[in-house]
Amino acid sequence: MKDSKHYYFALDIIRIIACIAVLFYHLNFLKGGYLAVCTFLVLSGYLAVLSASKQEKFSFKKYYLNRLKKIYLPLLFVVLITIFIVQLIPDNLWLNLKPETTSVLLGYNNFWQLKANLDYFARHVSSPFMHLWYIAILLQFEIIFPFIYLVMKKIGDKLNKFIPCILFGIIFIIGAGYFYYSYMTKDLMTTYYSTFTRIFSLFLGLAVGFIHLYFKPLTLWKKDQSLPLKIVYILYLMIIICSYFFVPSTSKLMPVAMIITCLITWRLIDYSSMLEGPKISFIENIVKSLANVSYEVYLWQYPFIYIVACYSSNQIIDTLLIIVITIIFSYILHFALSNKNQKYKVMQIIALFLLSFGATLGCYNYIISKDHTKEMNDLEQQLANNSKILEEKQKLYAEQMQKEREEFTVSLDNLDFSEEELKLKVSNLNVVGIGDSVMLGAIDNLYEEFPNGYFDAKISRTAWVVNDILVDLNNRHILGEPIILNLGANGDCPEECKERIIATVKNRDIYWLNVTNDNEVHFNAKLKALAAKHSNIHIIDWQGISKNHKEYFVADGIHLTDIGKKVYTQAIYDAIYDTYYQKYQQQKEELIKEYEAKVKNKISFIGNDLLLNAYDNIKEDYPEALFEINQDFNISQLEQLLTTKIEDNTLTYQVVFILDDKANIAISDWQKIIDMLKDTHIYIVTLNETIKQELSKISTD
Repeated sequence: MKDSKHYYFALDIIRIIACIAVLFYHLNFLKGGYLAVCTFLVLSGYLAVLSASKQEKFSFKKYYLNRLKKIYLPLLFVVLITIFIVQLIPDNLWLNLKPETTSVLLGYNNFWQLKANLDYFARHVSSPFMHLWYIAILLQFEIIFPFIYLVMKKIGDKLNKFIPCILFGIIFIIGAGYFYYSYMTKDLMTTYYSTFTRIFSLFLGLAVGFIHLYFKPLTLWKKDQSLPLKIVYILYLMIIICSYFFVPSTSKLMPVAMIITCLITWRLIDYSSMLEGPKISFIENIVKSLANVSYEVYLWQYPFIYIVACYSSNQIIDTLLIIVITIIFSYILHFALSNKNQKYKVMQIIALFLLSFGATLGCYNYIISKDHTKEMNDLEQQLANNSKILEEKQKLYAEQMQKEREEFTVSLDNLDFSEEELKLKVSNLNVVGIGDSVMLGAIDNLYEEFPNGYFDAKISRTAWVVNDILVDLNNRHILGEPIILNLGANGDCPEECKERIIATVKNRDIYWLNVTNDNEVHFNAKLKALAAKHSNIHIIDWQGISKNHKEYFVADGIHLTDIGKKVYTQAIYDAIYDTYYQKYQQQKEELIKEYEAKVKNKISFIGNDLLLNAYDNIKEDYPEALFEINQDFNISQLEQLLTTKIEDNTLTYQVVFILDDKANIAISDWQKIIDMLKDTHIYIVTLNETIKQELSKISTD
């Protein structure tokens, strides 16, 4: 182990890179930045051994006081000052302030977040403390570390130096195996948040620490072989940096990448301990300065992301603002709590006073804040009861759809509906509703309004899971219509995720409610943009309908009271009714126009053998139609025929193409024909399923 005066320049480089990776992950710029936490955990285990080994006689009191000052005191200031600032934000709904803050201060935030169903990977900002699950694991580790260290140090000194290293290595292997098993068999957040699944990283750091304490770093080169040491060190750095860019949390490689990141961090530590710092003191001072505030940067970044998100205007400006104020506050906090600033003692006292003043006000706000836990637990119980109702209704729905399939009844709806008949039809629709806890809370009202509907709602649900649910319903042949979606309050999913949903529902109408907590999740504008691109998406403006109606909501401004449930259900019903009313009016008008067109205009049938085989039957129905049949039709001949008819003005108003695969007409060829006949009603009959699907995406008259 190096002497206490040795400066680990290369180790500080790792800390800085990991810190930047986490920051940019939280800013949604680095999709694999979450892997840097693995590096921090391994470093924490290693540095704990490094720090303890420097003491000639280990002192519990000295160790805990040191940890209290370096880890807990900055955490305390950040937490309390954040509360003070957040309380100044108007209309801020952070209902978990008291229980969440308590979990942070008492070091069990990772388990609290698990119980609260918070999703670290949802990429939305629902709390300023979502990143502090890691600090909770760190605090838990720091409490038990002295006991682990002293026992293993005694075993190593008295029995055999290999024993602690081997034991820690075995624990790492078992822990990594358990982590992977948990990932494959349990939900992602349990695996990611739990101390028991993440402890393997810390024990790898302990193993490396004891190897360095008793032996020497495991490298192929000696300390005086500076060039190969630097080359391998840089290669490992490049690998870990690449992983930050290319391994998102949605990747199946995620658990493997996390374990590999830990192992690479071990190798980086080995090489870092053998590399000397640069001879240029200026560079060394910059690196040391940045590394010294890396912990404070981690603490401050998410609170400022949360705060700036409340006033979000421009992504670039917001990002720059977050980075600047995070760095400034990190340096101020580090400066205020440092003992090495005798030269600027007065400034240090002023900084500490200002921070203490803000922390005191935050502490007061924390004490007087209301705990909504009971209210939210009651809501959770109600949602659980509604989930049971869902299961029964879903079974009934599946049975009903199965019965309808078996009967195979195809009926034509009379378009001349009275208002009462239309209301009855809308109420009897086989709607499919997928939502979060807001929909779950209103399940009774929804089933009362739509007794033949199918609803699937769960707490903390996001749009990530919707497509899988729709695909499952479709595979079971029970995907009714229209589709009602109430998702977004727990965070958004990318546009490609929504496009998959739209592709799955095909031509079904989607009624998507916007959210009332848009200032937190910034969802409504994205939904509006999506609806502008897809005509089958109808936005139910729940935010506008419920505006200034506090009586619709419980304390969180999101979940519904009994009055709110009725209005919520009525809003959904009205949106569907209005669309159906417009549809039936439109269909009536189109039917009249189509009839008039048939009377006024003749129709042309153009095709090859497929048309020829059906000629007799078609001729019966269309005795005055014009037929153009060529068994060898190809795109060139087809274009020539149509060009001639357009020039001769002999092309009818309606044209039906009936061609089999022999014509070899590609989708691009059909697009050319559609463009040629832009003022004509075109009908295309093909046996090619791929062409059918592609043609369905092209809007034609």
